[in-house]
Amino acid sequence: MTSIDRQQAFSGTKDAAPALRLDNARLQQYLTANVKGFAGPLTVQQFKGGQSNPTYLLTTPGRRYVLRRKPPGKLLPSAHAVDREYRVIRSVIATMRPSPARRSTS
Repeated sequence: MTSIDRQQAFSGTKDAAPALRLDNARLQQYLTANVKGFAGPLTVQQFKGGQSNPTYLLTTPGRRYVLRRKPPGKLLPSAHAVDREYRVIRSVIATMRPSPARRSTS
């Protein structure tokens, strides 16, 4: 029985497999048009540990972002519901209050 170092195998990022690569130029164009304050250049790496939905680390000189997407190919209607994840996260964010350390003193 071979033992693997799970920390090494599933932590960090890697180049995306060919079937999971994104069109970086097209993605950067979309983010520039739709994400307030976004400015490239953009670097994209895939997180190693994802099992179902490919998850990517997007890095620019000023910020880092995380992008999740459905895997390519034919999917069951309720599988890989990243749109549902987005709605849940968005709802949670809407209820959050800034901590006292983050509140503006002006």
